[in-house]
Amino acid sequence: MRTLLFVMLVCATTFVRAQIKLISGQYTTEDGYYTVTINYNQNSLTLIEPNLTSTYNRVEGNIFSYVHQRNNVDYRIEVINPSTIQTFKQGVANSRHTIKLTSTSNVASSEQFKTYYAMAERYKAKMLTDKKDAQLWSFCAAAAMARSTMNDEGFKNYATKVSSSIKLITINKAKCPCEDAIPTDIWNKAN
Repeated sequence: MRTLLFVMLVCATTFVRAQIKLISGQYTTEDGYYTVTINYNQNSLTLIEPNLTSTYNRVEGNIFSYVHQRNNVDYRIEVINPSTIQTFKQGVANSRHTIKLTSTSNVASSEQFKTYYAMAERYKAKMLTDKKDAQLWSFCAAAAMARSTMNDEGFKNYATKVSSSIKLITINKAKCPCEDAIPTDIWNKAN
């Protein structure tokens, strides 16, 4: 009877562990230097980074896998609890990194990422063709890149700082040179 109870307890624990539902949102490393957006559904999660969108598929329990096409590395994500994940490379010791939920408000969607990432690339190209204003276009590229992955609050704070920097180097401070990347209301409020 004890053995049966023990087996049932182990099975119940395993089943509950497999049912962890990750909260979609922005996740940041403990040191604060790396932030990604994660959109979760039951059998996969989409990780949106500044330069890559990857779909991880459930392989077992709370572990999801993505094999990078270019380098053939098997990257894994383990859902620890509804607001914490650990990333690691399959078969590589000491490769785990903990990333925790930092925001759930208006998370960047895959479509938003694609739109603003492409915009950032256009401004990067302008940096190369218009060298006299390369610094200006780099700020615009940075704002578009931030908008591709950040939530509304994070982007607003970042874009305000970028707007202030642009105003230091531009002649016409009344009009934002990249209104598609920095909304007018943010530009007007920046010093």
